[in-house]
Amino acid sequence: MARSITFIKGEYKTLNDKKKTSLEEGAFIYQKRDETESEKRKWSRMSRAQKWVHFKTYYLRLTAAGCLVLALIGFFIYHDVIQKTDVVYQCALVNERATEIPISMFADGFMQSMDMDPSKNKASFYLYYTDTELAKEVGAVVSSDLTRLSSMIYASKLDTMIAGQEDFDGYLDNGCFTDLAEFLTEEERKAYEDRLYIPDVPENTEKHPFGVYLDQSSVYRQIFEGGGGIVEKPILGIIFNSENKEMSRKFLHYLMSSSGGETAGK
Repeated sequence: MARSITFIKGEYKTLNDKKKTSLEEGAFIYQKRDETESEKRKWSRMSRAQKWVHFKTYYLRLTAAGCLVLALIGFFIYHDVIQKTDVVYQCALVNERATEIPISMFADGFMQSMDMDPSKNKASFYLYYTDTELAKEVGAVVSSDLTRLSSMIYASKLDTMIAGQEDFDGYLDNGCFTDLAEFLTEEERKAYEDRLYIPDVPENTEKHPFGVYLDQSSVYRQIFEGGGGIVEKPILGIIFNSENKEMSRKFLHYLMSSSGGETAGK
């Protein structure tokens, strides 16, 4: 019996010692603070355990928040400066359906065909909707897309447009496309002769082509491997004030090739 009592007392004493030790280690933070004492002086008088408790109490959250801010700043610097991707070519796909992954792969393929690194140089193929019913189906806003298209054309930021004949003619009436009779070389005109879109309108008395049909382009159809492709005879037009017309020429070669390489004019 005595042995049992002695053991309990010993255990009780040990627990007391533990509580006392823990209190002593953190007791510094409960002491009345001397506002005139410098932080450096306070820090020098603390034990290692007291310093840790003091740090957790007053500085841990601030340090964690600071590290998070620095990490975010570092991420944006890396993403926007070190690994910045420049959009070097912009093409609008009007009233069409396609999924994101095939479009991205198609864009990367075009960049690679020009010996450009897709991680640093980006070709943008963006879907725009000017048809009210189709826009509702995909969750787009017609007024927003029309405004954006007009703004990009006005600012010389759009290089090419791919659309069905009705939509294409609407932008053609507003003078948005390059006369391909003046742009294409004789070799290119012969190579694409059966694919040229020649508007049958009174104004086009000399029967100049203003677009190229893409329905026979196996390269272009890669965009719709994930679904879509609702425009039966898409037409490519080069925007009249594009600053990348020579790149559009190479894009046309890319589309007209059988495997994403150059054809006419190489």
